[in-house]
Amino acid sequence: MQSKSYIRWLLVAAVILSAFTMMINQTILSVAQPHLMNTFNISTSTVQWLSTGYSLVSGILIPVTAWLADRFNTKWLMLSFETIFLVGTVVAAVAGSFPVLLIARLIQAIGAGVLSGMSMTILFSVYGPEERSVPTTLMGLVFGLAPAIGPTLGGWLVDGWGWQSIFYVMIPVTVITLIMILIFMADVVPHRIVPLDWLSVILSMVGFGGILYGASNIGDHGWLAAISFWPMVLGVLIMVAFLFRQSRIANPILQIKVFAKGNFALASVISAIAQISMVAVEFILPIYLQNIRGLTALQSGLTLLPGAIVMFVMSPVAGYLLGKGRGKQIIILGVATMTLSTLALSFITVSTATWIIVALYALRNVGLALAMMPSGTLGMQSLTPDLISHGSAGNNMVRQIGASIGTALLVSVMQNVSDNAAPSTALLRTNPHAYVTQVHQAFMTGTHAALLVAAGIGVVGIIAGLFLKTEAKPKQAPVAEPAKD
Repeated sequence: MQSKSYIRWLLVAAVILSAFTMMINQTILSVAQPHLMNTFNISTSTVQWLSTGYSLVSGILIPVTAWLADRFNTKWLMLSFETIFLVGTVVAAVAGSFPVLLIARLIQAIGAGVLSGMSMTILFSVYGPEERSVPTTLMGLVFGLAPAIGPTLGGWLVDGWGWQSIFYVMIPVTVITLIMILIFMADVVPHRIVPLDWLSVILSMVGFGGILYGASNIGDHGWLAAISFWPMVLGVLIMVAFLFRQSRIANPILQIKVFAKGNFALASVISAIAQISMVAVEFILPIYLQNIRGLTALQSGLTLLPGAIVMFVMSPVAGYLLGKGRGKQIIILGVATMTLSTLALSFITVSTATWIIVALYALRNVGLALAMMPSGTLGMQSLTPDLISHGSAGNNMVRQIGASIGTALLVSVMQNVSDNAAPSTALLRTNPHAYVTQVHQAFMTGTHAALLVAAGIGVVGIIAGLFLKTEAKPKQAPVAEPAKD
């Protein structure tokens, strides 16, 4: 029986805190990556599995989220997967080796994959079409505030108490979220009981997994190595089979017809491109700031803080403009700003003034604020109520998988180019100072190449934005009635 009585602002607060916890869990770890590389003696392509693997597991669970939302009580679904996330956080806090830490992150991702997919579904279920800019603003604030707090808090914790402390801090926040969900969450998503097609689940997991596993091996083994090439090829073929099956069975786990609705497909691509830009730059910059510029983790976080604050401030502006019917214009402006600032970042050197990096990062975040959440909301506006959960799942799936593959691609480009430009170890014995200088230059060469590729991907987003349709008046949807607001 679907619950019709709830206090909307408290329910929304629980959803936003959950989404914030998931988001800060991704951003808080970025400044710890150089420390983890040194602690566990691992390469850049290995440490990036903490973010790539997290995004992969989250992404492959998102198609199932639509079925879960349709089938189960909203409150107990949120409670269950928030608990799984808490278990992963506790394991990460006590991890003594990289494999254990990676397993803990994957457990976290199981919870985060479903919770992230549920957030927009719940918000769109409690706000009518005329209020659709409200979820955009709220989630935009999450996407702005978490990056503002995450790197700075993470840097302070890592410098003072070690990398484990960033997970210990997450434990009480997650417990508070659990309590709020228990007290204030209601069953607000419309239900329909359909059987789960296990073959579709297996196909989606194996297909996504193969693509990402192959992409993640490119950095160490190259594009044409068997361990890279064949998993990607098989993954693509299996994904084609997955999509074909979804179009043929009566009760698919993901209604792919949402991609044919209005702006949904183009908006999802733009959202994924924005996610790639966000994840890739926030992976590369902390390594540059700490390993090349010699900053501490806290100093690195403080360098990124102004840009994150700018994104936080711009998110309500983006929501307001979206509510005024300016979605297409602000998305194109956002992607263009993001792309040009990423291109400018590709020209930084080992001696670039810090204020220039701060300014370019802030400008890039203006673009992200105008592009990321508005594109997702614009795509959802053309969906009927019965497709909201599938639309949310589809958009999140494209965004998460795009981020995973995009990050793997950019890191592999950075590492391959850096390795090819690296000096011979013989120079270390004859001229150590020259060796270190050339190692830094090699890293910068790889960074330039990766950011140029990221800018190129952004151009695709600009082109996609030009084909967006001016949004029509959204269709009326039934909204569960709150007790009071």
